[in-house]
Amino acid sequence: MESLPEDVLLEIFSRLPARSAARLRAMSRSWRAELSSPSFVDLHLRRANTTAPPKLFCCPCDDKLMLADQWCLYDLQLGGGPGRELVRGGEFGDVLPAPLTKPLRGLVLVMCYGRNGVYVCNPSTGGEALALPDTELPSKATFRPSLGPGPPYYRNVAYGLGYCSAAKEFKVVRMFSEGHYEETATRCEVFVLDSPAYWRPAAGKPPPACIVENTGVFLDGFVHFLCSDGGGMVSFNVADESFGSLPAPPPLAAAVYGVADWRIRERMTELDGCLCVCQYACGSDGHGPCRLWLLRRHGGGDETAARWEKLCCIDPIPWPSRSIVPLCMYGEKILMRTGRSVVFAVDAASCGGGAPEILFRPDEHEATAGEFEDTQLPALGLYEESLVPVGRTRGDRLLVGGYQGLWLPARTVSELSVVCKAWRAMVTTDRFIRSHAVHANMAARRPRIRFVMDPVGGVPADIDRHTDEIHEPDISPKPFICSQPCHGLNVGSFSDVLDFVCNPIMDYHEELPLIESDDDYDDDGDDDIFYGRIALGYDEEVGDHVVVRLAYTENNPETRSYKLKCRMRYVKRREWSPQPIPPPPRPVASATPAYANGKIYWLVDPALGPASATITTPPTSACELVALDCRNAVARHHYDVVRGPPMPPCGRVSVLRLHGALCVACSDRDANAIDVWAMQQGAGTAAGDAVWSMVYRIELAGYSPEYTSEKTTVMGVDPTSGRILLNTEQSLGYYDPKTGELETIYRVRRMYQEANDGSGAWYDGRFCAVVCEESLFWYPVWRDYAQ
Repeated sequence: MESLPEDVLLEIFSRLPARSAARLRAMSRSWRAELSSPSFVDLHLRRANTTAPPKLFCCPCDDKLMLADQWCLYDLQLGGGPGRELVRGGEFGDVLPAPLTKPLRGLVLVMCYGRNGVYVCNPSTGGEALALPDTELPSKATFRPSLGPGPPYYRNVAYGLGYCSAAKEFKVVRMFSEGHYEETATRCEVFVLDSPAYWRPAAGKPPPACIVENTGVFLDGFVHFLCSDGGGMVSFNVADESFGSLPAPPPLAAAVYGVADWRIRERMTELDGCLCVCQYACGSDGHGPCRLWLLRRHGGGDETAARWEKLCCIDPIPWPSRSIVPLCMYGEKILMRTGRSVVFAVDAASCGGGAPEILFRPDEHEATAGEFEDTQLPALGLYEESLVPVGRTRGDRLLVGGYQGLWLPARTVSELSVVCKAWRAMVTTDRFIRSHAVHANMAARRPRIRFVMDPVGGVPADIDRHTDEIHEPDISPKPFICSQPCHGLNVGSFSDVLDFVCNPIMDYHEELPLIESDDDYDDDGDDDIFYGRIALGYDEEVGDHVVVRLAYTENNPETRSYKLKCRMRYVKRREWSPQPIPPPPRPVASATPAYANGKIYWLVDPALGPASATITTPPTSACELVALDCRNAVARHHYDVVRGPPMPPCGRVSVLRLHGALCVACSDRDANAIDVWAMQQGAGTAAGDAVWSMVYRIELAGYSPEYTSEKTTVMGVDPTSGRILLNTEQSLGYYDPKTGELETIYRVRRMYQEANDGSGAWYDGRFCAVVCEESLFWYPVWRDYAQ
């Protein structure tokens, strides 16, 4: 190599694949500077992509993805040939990226299934990717009632990637359209790579009423968005950020084919240097012909001289798919991609006539073999050999830097995560989230109380908002319970209908369905899905919340016989344990369990099982508890039986956590009082070893019948005043243990509700209130936002 001139070497290097050329930067500092220079990057982009056919990448089928530790993207040749591993894992983690755009100077905009996040990626360099902030669930596309009544939000968000040759900068553009309110105008935001990492409003204003549903297509310095319902196209000038418009192609009427329920789909791309719109009708009975239109310009660059020309009409009968989209021109043929990642070619000269030629079937390649799901955004696309970097964000210096954010409210940290990639990367790590859950709740502040509404789709709301009848909380005739927070998450049960997990601070709710594959958990009514069936703890070794669900398959108080079943799951892993877990060694009472000091505690039901070995000396007896150690709980499932405090002969008993310690609240029905006992820290957990001391006695006789010991639950203690928060599910109040005074801070105005079944009956409705912790813990399910 030393004998070759440098310009000859550069010419050779410019024709190498991007990954090989990038490795040569390690030869020396001078070569690193030369091969990273803009002039060589441009030269390589021209030289390395002159060969045919087009470069194609594809992922394996779902079955192979489940067997692999990480997903892969493969470089595959049209017409056959072995596959070459192109990208494995990397910035995307364990989710699958699907390309939204064609390569632009080697960069591709991709969306990740399961996360809905948008990335800028260069597949040719091994999957170098940049996560764009605020794309998983954009704040402008989220309904946030806790931030005020009726904030504007949008149903559609569409992304596009553009390049300004004059400024030599890439811009990601996103259009928000179809606002929740009619007066909500369409909005446009811009994210510039290699600049401060935030979305900013575009310099110009988009048309006010357009509804954009398609990914933006870059051509001739503009990013074009196709509007729905024949609304034309919106063009965005990447250089000056102004907006223009173009006409839409002639509409495709489903009535032409005599099928009324068919839906017309339109997708836009770039083909042969022109904008191309693919129209096809689909419905329950099949697919109609697929028409391709090209927007050709006549008379120079005059937009008014552009008109749509029909390129061809393709019969999709051999290719039943939810999505048929043009990829590119290959000689005189058009390459088409289906939703199952099949690539075929049609002859443009014959207007799509003749038999299509299959160029690529993923199930025929060893690397990608298997059955592919039919989807609108398959993980198949084109790529270019390119050394263009995806860019690195340079975040502004934060006023609150580093780990000072551990003490900020969760909402504030979440909103600041869009400021820069460095900040977002830090605050989304498991380590930061765990530390934040501890530090952000160390300050002594009044408990934040929120009402949990619909246990699945409803959003919690602060008690301060419920000051009038307009914002009354939802109340239910059925048992509706929610646990104390555990590292910011709560679990609850809505009668015998469902269980759920939520983070009230982050407005996160998710249903915890029953195990469909387990016959013992079917919906035949044989199992006793009882009131306190669901529990939540935190596994420090695994670093995840663990959910425990119990159910009785036999429950006979007369014979004291019972059979108890147990299932466990980690919340983040989103799956129940494959095999049944040994149940607790004692029958569990119908009372909400509690988590404290790394263990979940249930009360033992004294009416079931053998006679308790606990000493029972009248007139009082000691209750029993079962403790599950949450360290590696699913694998170890280690239980202890703990002797509880003494309690009156009759009355209600509940368990809770106060000041970090396990407590038992015993109802003294005769005196209308509640005694709260706390387990001393460091005491043993084996039966007979626990040491208890009474820390509170709550006298309610003077506040009956609104507050009685049988219907009042202790929720927590206000560290600023020492008052105890009480809940009757119809009233909330603070009890002062020093003075015995009780202040009601909220009560329902309508104590009874009319049933909605038309019977005319009335029921005693109750709300569900929870004490919230500041926490960033949440594991959102994938939400489908049309692109």
